[in-house]
Amino acid sequence: MQLINLEIDRIIIHQVYQRDQEGQKVDPLQSHDYTRFDKNAMDAFITRVRDALGEESSAVPMQIVNQNDGDLPRLVDDVMEMGDSDFSVSSYDFALKLASAQQRRSIPGGILVVFTGTQGATPKRFLGLIKAEVHSGYEKEVNTDTQEISLKFVEELLLTPGTKLYKTAAFFEKPKYGNEVEDLNQKWTVMISDYQISRTDGKAAAQYFYSDFLGFGYPKSSARTTKNFYDSANKFIADLDVSESDKSELLNALTTYLKVEKTPTVSSSDFASKYFNDETKDDFLAHMEDSGVPTSAFTKDIEHIESKLKFRKVKFGGNIKFWAPHEVFAEKVSMETIPGDLDESGQPAQWTKILVKDRVMQQE
Repeated sequence: MQLINLEIDRIIIHQVYQRDQEGQKVDPLQSHDYTRFDKNAMDAFITRVRDALGEESSAVPMQIVNQNDGDLPRLVDDVMEMGDSDFSVSSYDFALKLASAQQRRSIPGGILVVFTGTQGATPKRFLGLIKAEVHSGYEKEVNTDTQEISLKFVEELLLTPGTKLYKTAAFFEKPKYGNEVEDLNQKWTVMISDYQISRTDGKAAAQYFYSDFLGFGYPKSSARTTKNFYDSANKFIADLDVSESDKSELLNALTTYLKVEKTPTVSSSDFASKYFNDETKDDFLAHMEDSGVPTSAFTKDIEHIESKLKFRKVKFGGNIKFWAPHEVFAEKVSMETIPGDLDESGQPAQWTKILVKDRVMQQE
């Protein structure tokens, strides 16, 4: 989503530990004071948030599933109304929830950053959560008098450009909602990103983080949105003024993007940057937006297009059809537009030359 006029007013950080040798939960280290970044550090932190959750990120929208008293979404709804002193105390409940959610000893410890602010043309509130994981390369520094996690350590772990060992989630207040909201999804838009698995796994985030800790689930509309993306991109490619061989390559790329690549999200801008030049990219993005495809990334779900992704089908005039499994089509079939016989106006007709890189096995 677009994060316009992003401002952050409160940041407090608690330390969450890995389970002990017996697999027992270790109580988190509670901070009592807010973290105060100078301007440069705050600018870097805001950039981190935009990179993790903004329009060009791999963040995906989720749904709030767990909404009972004591569930984290209810805690968020409560603390947003608190003043600074009460908020600093209640934010520790988030660290306790995370420590309980990390049930496997293999899950590393880290710092939990709880922050609030506003964003949007008409500023609306939001609350963000970042878990930055601590590995042997970092040594925790704690003030022996105040027990506060040092600012130097926090800046090194959170703001170093190369550091990506973190998970991010946020609750964004919606522009309009009723006074008495029973379903928190009516009040909050929730987003999540997980840099550790977003490029390699088939999920948007680790389950212990998005489900056990945050109480989120995947939106039920993801399959319909993915189908809309596929149909709209397919139509755009079919209408392009390029050769049949170029169209074939783009259609193969579309299938690869949705079926083969293991990214958990779909994004029009990501697909366009990979496969179109600058001029065509702008036209594609405008077409997708006009078709109702979200401008930000969304969770990939190919349930409604699985059958379409299995085969490439090409139809010609005269009721001629050519089809093959997508993988085979991409590897062994090439198509080329060639000039044919002259038509009534004296112009050569457009014919298609198909090359199959294999011998005939059977004719019927």
